[in-house]
Amino acid sequence: MSTAESRLGVSVGCEFGHTQESSDPMTAREELGRIIAKRSLLKSEKGFVLASGRRSNWYYNLKLTTLSEPHALSLAARLLLDKISGLPRVDAVGGLTSGADPLVVAVSLLAFREGRDLPGFFVREKAKEHGTERVIEGIVKEGTNVVILDDVITEGTSVMKAIAGAEEQGAHVVHVFILVDREEGGVTSLRSKGYPVDAIFTHSELTAFEG
Repeated sequence: MSTAESRLGVSVGCEFGHTQESSDPMTAREELGRIIAKRSLLKSEKGFVLASGRRSNWYYNLKLTTLSEPHALSLAARLLLDKISGLPRVDAVGGLTSGADPLVVAVSLLAFREGRDLPGFFVREKAKEHGTERVIEGIVKEGTNVVILDDVITEGTSVMKAIAGAEEQGAHVVHVFILVDREEGGVTSLRSKGYPVDAIFTHSELTAFEG
């Protein structure tokens, strides 16, 4: 067993995150939470300007986890795929580029390694100005059941852009999964619009890990 595998509560095997029993009491979720708190949860008394234009003393740079820590990405893929596997029927997973990109690819790859066809797609902020001039990269069509992924949610604007892009192609959004909920109204807003939403972590949980 590799060093990375031995650190998992449900260990990552050779098939990119395939779970096995482990005597380590730390769960995959707890380990991922601690990695996010250490690598991606930034604090500043001066504050950070968020995408919404508001300022906050807390900022999440999830790419420091999902792009720079392959082990953590495999944990995230495992947790997200387990959630997706509990849904009745999902044909594809996608999200707004670029926050969702690593998660979409990792989940799709893990599903493939476990014998499931779960293609991914990306929704652009705006259509390409050259080539195919597409808003969506990947195959999303009428009647497709999709899950939307994102790394972090504040007010829900990015997620709604991804939802709108998928629905414009005739897809049905069956669920939204977020890696980190900043607890600033985004999840509540999406639920009020009728979209089922769940987050792997909340900001409150991660600040507890950080402490």
